[in-house]
Amino acid sequence: MRIARLLALLACGCGPVAATSVIDDADAALARAHAAEGDKYALYETTLADLYLVKAKEEQGHARYSEAAQLGSDALKYAEAATRKAAERRTSANAPPTPTATVQHPAEPTTPAPVVTPPPVPPEKPAEKKPDKKPINPGEQH
Repeated sequence: MRIARLLALLACGCGPVAATSVIDDADAALARAHAAEGDKYALYETTLADLYLVKAKEEQGHARYSEAAQLGSDALKYAEAATRKAAERRTSANAPPTPTATVQHPAEPTTPAPVVTPPPVPPEKPAEKKPDKKPINPGEQH
């Protein structure tokens, strides 16, 4: 009876350990793929490995260790394929050409644009002089 309980406890504890191990291996393999310029020479495989690894970590966070281990295994497979493919393409003549950007600027106009001048500002009128007013004396009647 004790042996059965011990085995059950060990079996429950192996899920997280196995998933973590596979995910760590996939993470390291993906780092190697990026270092081998997998983004340039094996874009499909590198992208798949990235996506599978993200999903594996998500499943691991939700305690779905079986799914996490399977997704981590797939990420590892694609990361290793990306590393191999990038190494092969980098050294072979079949390497995809590096894309170049062609920027076309609009042609310069042959005639200069008309210069817009603002309308003239009318001159200011001198301030009108107001007639002098005497201060109001409160005691005075009108």
